[in-house]
Amino acid sequence: MQRMGRLDSIDDLRVFDAIVRAGSLSRAAQELDVSLTLVSKRLKRLEAQLGVRLLQRTTRQLGLTEEGQEFLGRCRLALDAIQAAEEVCGDGHSGIVRVTATAAFAQRQIAPRLHRFLALYPDISVQILTSDDVLDLVERRIDLAMRQAPLADSRLIARPLVPDARILCASPAYLAEAGTPRDPIDLTKHACLTVGDPPPAQWRLWRGEESVEVSIRSVAGGNDGEICHVGALADLGIAMKAAWDVVDDVRAGCLVRILPEWWGGTDRWVRIVYPARLHQPRRVRAFVAFMEDEMMQALAESADLGLFEASALAKLQPRLGTARRRPLPTHPAPEPG
Repeated sequence: MQRMGRLDSIDDLRVFDAIVRAGSLSRAAQELDVSLTLVSKRLKRLEAQLGVRLLQRTTRQLGLTEEGQEFLGRCRLALDAIQAAEEVCGDGHSGIVRVTATAAFAQRQIAPRLHRFLALYPDISVQILTSDDVLDLVERRIDLAMRQAPLADSRLIARPLVPDARILCASPAYLAEAGTPRDPIDLTKHACLTVGDPPPAQWRLWRGEESVEVSIRSVAGGNDGEICHVGALADLGIAMKAAWDVVDDVRAGCLVRILPEWWGGTDRWVRIVYPARLHQPRRVRAFVAFMEDEMMQALAESADLGLFEASALAKLQPRLGTARRRPLPTHPAPEPG
């Protein structure tokens, strides 16, 4: 890239970054709450000062040129540094925290806790982007993700947030009519609710180091786990769900865990993931600490239900500090009744 002239405004960098994230000038204008004309003028001014074309624009799409790709990385480093410098002059507890998670995790575990976070930090707002896809946090300028997928990007840091092992559950009405399975093989006689297209023909269960694969009959399901959740509540059959997804229903008696010694996958986690930065924004650090504290307390309060593996809870025990209201129990799952 050739030597550039002096930039007139840091806002030009912010506009360029917003255009790339939004994928179009019009969407960037909406995101920034400014006119399309202003966005276009800012981009043209930036390109003129740099002496290069940053974006290749056609009637249907917008893409980065080679120079634009190189400049984008340096632009974002500069914006991060400016943000960190601005926070030094204030408490840093203001601005927007952009979070991505699956719809289920956002609805069950994030949204119900936002009122407490916003009460603590009234100058911070939270924007949640729900997606089952693994979004590029750096490219999309997302502050953090809560995801189950393995970490494959070296630019990211991941911390375990909550165990993600699956449990089997059904409604009391379904079990009263169809009976309660006492052994994994009993599942062959039951209606099962499954995730996948085509639906799986077997479920694999673990008990410690022992595992068993059981043939099942899928009566309903799809590519969204919420279908199974709602189906189980509607007395349709047995679902395999993450414990964090159904813990409130089990506590309320709307769902009952069955085969409590058996788990649908072990050592699985929902992790809190964020870009590795020299200066992590304070608002992001505040939200990470808040969610970790909230999830630790939620695990402590649900330990008596036996929905989470003792080995997984033990791994989280060292993270409990004096700020916790009480220590996290590591009770094993209850014996089957």
